[in-house]
Amino acid sequence: MEPLAGWSGTWEAFFNVDKEHFVDQLVAFHASLPWTDELSHAQKEAWIIEHEVMKCTLKHVCDISGFSPNKAWIVFEQELVGEGGKRAADVNLVIPTGDLFVVEFKHKLAASDHEIWRVRFDLKTMLRFHSESIALEGHCFLALTKPGATAFTHDHVTCDIPDNGVLPALSNALINTLTKPQQTYDVLKWQQGDFYRQPSILHGTVQVFFEETIPTLKTSAGENIENARANLLTLYQNAKAKNKRYVVVVHGRPGAGKTLLGISVVADLVNTYGAEHCKPVFLSGNGPLVQVLQHTLDYHGKRSNKGSLFDGRALIEDLINFKRTLKQQDRWSEIEENFVVFDEAQRAWEKLNSRDVNSESELHLFCNWLAQKEFGVLVLLVGDGQAIYRNEMSLESMLLALEDALHQHGDRITTIMPELHTHYLRKVNVCKREVFNLKTPIRQAYTEELDRWIEAVLESNAQQAKALASSLSLDYPLMLTKSKSDADAFAKEHMNTLHQDNIKSDAFRVGWLMSSQGGSFIPEVNAKNANLVGPWYVEPPASHLSCCQLNTACTEFASQGLELSLALLNWGNDLVYRNGQLSLSQERRFRRAQDHYTYGSYRVLLSRGRNGLIIKCDDGETFEFLKACGMIELIETTKHFL
Repeated sequence: MEPLAGWSGTWEAFFNVDKEHFVDQLVAFHASLPWTDELSHAQKEAWIIEHEVMKCTLKHVCDISGFSPNKAWIVFEQELVGEGGKRAADVNLVIPTGDLFVVEFKHKLAASDHEIWRVRFDLKTMLRFHSESIALEGHCFLALTKPGATAFTHDHVTCDIPDNGVLPALSNALINTLTKPQQTYDVLKWQQGDFYRQPSILHGTVQVFFEETIPTLKTSAGENIENARANLLTLYQNAKAKNKRYVVVVHGRPGAGKTLLGISVVADLVNTYGAEHCKPVFLSGNGPLVQVLQHTLDYHGKRSNKGSLFDGRALIEDLINFKRTLKQQDRWSEIEENFVVFDEAQRAWEKLNSRDVNSESELHLFCNWLAQKEFGVLVLLVGDGQAIYRNEMSLESMLLALEDALHQHGDRITTIMPELHTHYLRKVNVCKREVFNLKTPIRQAYTEELDRWIEAVLESNAQQAKALASSLSLDYPLMLTKSKSDADAFAKEHMNTLHQDNIKSDAFRVGWLMSSQGGSFIPEVNAKNANLVGPWYVEPPASHLSCCQLNTACTEFASQGLELSLALLNWGNDLVYRNGQLSLSQERRFRRAQDHYTYGSYRVLLSRGRNGLIIKCDDGETFEFLKACGMIELIETTKHFL
């Protein structure tokens, strides 16, 4: 029996298991999960109903079709990895034609919109991330088992109501499918499948530090990360053995996993050599990200038997603190780290002293420090497209500053980077390594389409945005409302129906975002307050500090580099639709120091949701523009998304 499922086996094995033994196994599985609530009597009764109805239905299918029950597979309560510990739909059926049937049971008279959404969500997740389901054809059913239940109609989910103990729609679909001439899929392989998906940055941090597992990412993008990580570890070993110093530039587009790569390398070094023998550090100029990652290590460390081994504030550090020591050359001997990861290195300041025109850049400071080390590796993680801070260098400026900094040290430092950046460093000998070019997003499959939708919106191209939204709607709902209370109610119901409350690091999160210059809304989670930002993302939904309470909001400064499962965005007054295009506000109080920071801010805010986005917009013209961009009013979600 696989540990991720309550009960699984061939249909024949299912026919031979008695009700009591079946329920006992599900009870034991439930008890083995550390995140579940106390088992209710209603849940036990539901399992009894599922056992009876599925046994009657599948026996009926075999009797009518003459199908051999030892050639098909059935699974009850399989945990859906990466979805907050939530189990998958109640039943998964796998047949040798290469078809997967997902069945959700509700002992109710009617199904809610969110319950219909859940069964679709479960099927899509299996087809997208489960290695043995990716190539299968999917079908989803929702069974209402209470006598007198009312059927619903839906384009993608089939409603089924038992008739003399048999689910007629499901049995007919199975019988029709089993008539296919090709029955070559080995159903016994299905249970051995892995979930190949990117975890959230928080879940990934917990995995690599406390579980000593690198997230399973068996895709071209995931393999790129694995290869890059292995190469960085080899460089550290070589630097230590041969007293070498390396600067490695790793480029990645948004969502390609740069941060996860950096954290996983630091964790791997600590787990391999021990914190006392190897002192790597992950640096970021993104203060809120540092606070959240540190709080993640502290919070989950207290709940782990390995918690005392890691000091989150030593392994993950705010750039400004590290830099403060680095500026004092007489204190360089105090810096024991020999492996430094600098996240978003293009944020390095162009001048250490903005008042001195001859001041060198922060990259000069880092290279000067590295050059005097006996050995060391400096990893610069770089990207572009979401500038929101003053003093951020462009990627080009950063690379030119790096060239000058490296040139001053000749062959003392070896430079490694992907080919696309080598033309900026003509004065330096560069070792080209394409493994350090993270080209493909490892987020959800629709990330690129979402990125294009965001760009179309910001370019005021409603026609293009609408076409993209239509394609996205099956995977990524884009919803629009004028009411915070309506958005809150939808988000809470969505979270409660699709995802059980739990304390796992990948628990479902909903939360409000807002533009820092958009005007008043609800209290802001100050990006500089570590006592608020960390708990807002990390604490379980029931905590009064959690984002799921929906009574505080993060701005672009406290959300860049972080994600929510479902993002709620209050569209501000700083970017409004006027005279046929999105325009910056004419009021000074809504303007930023540079206009492009506003667009960069909305790129950040619009892309924070992993599974969906709800926008609340008070401005009438902007609301109509967003609607024209394909967003669906919240009251219409049943028709369009469910």
